[in-house]
Amino acid sequence: MLQRQQLTISLIISIVLHALFAVTLLLLAYLTQLKEPVFTPVKIVNLPQKTLRQLPPIQQPPPPTRPIFPERPLPVPTPKKFGKSDENQIPKMLPRMGKPEGAEKQNKEVGKTSPSEASKMAGPLPFLSQQDIDELARKGMPKKNLGDNSVTLDTDEFKFMSYNRWLKIKVESVLRYPELAAISGYQGTLYIKFDILKDGTLGDLELLKSSGYKILDDEALRSIRDAAPFQPLPDEWHMDRYSIRAAVIFYMNGGYIR
Repeated sequence: MLQRQQLTISLIISIVLHALFAVTLLLLAYLTQLKEPVFTPVKIVNLPQKTLRQLPPIQQPPPPTRPIFPERPLPVPTPKKFGKSDENQIPKMLPRMGKPEGAEKQNKEVGKTSPSEASKMAGPLPFLSQQDIDELARKGMPKKNLGDNSVTLDTDEFKFMSYNRWLKIKVESVLRYPELAAISGYQGTLYIKFDILKDGTLGDLELLKSSGYKILDDEALRSIRDAAPFQPLPDEWHMDRYSIRAAVIFYMNGGYIR
């Protein structure tokens, strides 16, 4: 009796497993047919001419109609004339920093120049030349205090000229226009004073006059610190400390030291 029950149970399990296997195969076959594209067989038959004449004519659908709008002439832009009233109309991110010395004198003499030269001088773009930058730096330089033996970076003393030229290149190589200041349109000129010791190390560093923007002042002071150490002072100078007063100009996304 027990053996018959075991055989019955085994037979039932076997039938159930085979049924599940068959259902799985059918399901896989159905999913495979869904993925494959279904092609409808087409049989091409050449009908006789007599039969073709009896067929109704094929009517093609009319093309879709589109609304027709009346053509309007494009507006013609009027050329803008730049005059004295438009002189300061430049992008806000590039504000003017003032006219260099002699600019008013040049405006008075425009009528005496040729038309080609007058058109160049009347342009609204505030580009500064190298000479304009130097004059701008000199114009706002703070006066020396009593007992101050410092010299300006653009001094005419022959013994300092070669050293100062190298010093400008060294500082301007690390001077960067702050990205936030460029986006905000901050421009300005600040004045600093710093000392170079006998071995070329940086001594005192002082901000004499602010540009009006702390971000520009901090960048100028940072450039002096990062440019140090400098070249040692020449022995023939017989100086233990070289004090320099300089202007740092941030203008048109560029930084200069003068």
